[in-house]
Parts: sequence; C-alpha cells; structure tokens
Amino acid sequence: MNKLGLLAIVANFAPGFLQVRRTTWIAIGVGLVVLFGLLLWAAVALIGALWGQASNLAGAAPEALRGATGGAMAQFEEILPGARGVLNQATEMVPGVREKLGELVPDLKPETQPQRDVTGTDIGPVTRYPGLARTHWRREGRQVVVEYAGKADYATVLDHYTKGFDALGFALSVQSATLGQEVHECSKGSERFVLRITQEPKSSVSVRIETTLQ
Repeated sequence: MNKLGLLAIVANFAPGFLQVRRTTWIAIGVGLVVLFGLLLWAAVALIGALWGQASNLAGAAPEALRGATGGAMAQFEEILPGARGVLNQATEMVPGVREKLGELVPDLKPETQPQRDVTGTDIGPVTRYPGLARTHWRREGRQVVVEYAGKADYATVLDHYTKGFDALGFALSVQSATLGQEVHECSKGSERFVLRITQEPKSSVSVRIETTLQ
C-alpha cells in the first residue's frame, strides 16, 4: 500500500473520529480505569490466598510434630512407672538384683559413697587411705573386722596398703587376685592381718581388714 492510499483511508475515517462526542471518550476512559482496578484487585486477592495457604502449611508442621512428640512422651510416662514397679518387685524377691543391675548399668545403682564413719576404731599399722570412710565395724571375741569405702583409684589404694605393710616389715602372701579384687595375708611375728581390696562400681573402692587381737 502506497502513501497516497494510506492518506486516503485516514481522510475517510478522520471525520468519523471527530464526530464522536466527548462524553463517549470519557466513558471509554472510565471503563478502562475500572477494568485496570479490577485486574489489580484480583491479583492482590490471589497473592493473599496463596500466602495464607503457605502460612497454614508452615504452621501445621510444628503442630503435627508437637502432637507426635507429646503422644510419645505420654506413652513413655505411662510405661516408666510400670518398669520401676517391676524393678522394685524384683529387688524384693531376689536380694542383690539391684546391685547386679548397677554393675551392668551404672546409672541404675544409687550413689553409695558413705558420708561419715560408723562407730568403731581403725585397726592395723597402716594408716587409712585418704578419702575412705569407715562403713562397717564388728568384733566377735578377739576377732575384729573393719571395712572402708569411697571413691578412689583401685590400683593406688592397693599400692598404699600393700607397700605400707611391706615397709613396716610385714610379709605379704597373696591369697587370691583378680582384675577387680586382691586378698593378701600380712604377718609379722604374732601379728596377722587379712587385707581385701575390691574395685566397686562408679570408681569406688572398698577395703576390708581382719585381725585377731592379741
């Protein structure tokens, strides 16, 4: 199409555009503005709906997790008293069960470190190892038995007593020895002591000394 043809078409339509009233143009403009406003409102509403769904999903996950955790804790709290009851019944029916369980699972064994000495006196020429408390004292005729216990290193306590008796001139004779217990007979002249040192649970050590008074 040449320039003359395009100009002819414009010349034909120009009078028609010029004859359109101002009110018609105003109505068309207002319609376009309203249409744009409706499209903007729809876009905002869609974004708000999508955001609300995302927030609900994000909030539902912690609630579900808390619900599952709460249910598991409730079941555990229901089971725990029963387990404790079984343990208590077992310890009543079979003496020593709690101690054996404490050796296998140290946390089940209660703290047994003594807080003070029982009534009695120490025996033997070797001074008591520091940190041990006198837990038992018994005399039957001339036979005297004393026991001590406390938290200490087993090998260090063993050296303290065996080397202590040896330094005082006692002859030591091993009666039995394992990784967790040794029994020695310490004698000098008419004096005789039986020394038993045992490794106890929770890094505790017990010492038992027996002698016959002269």
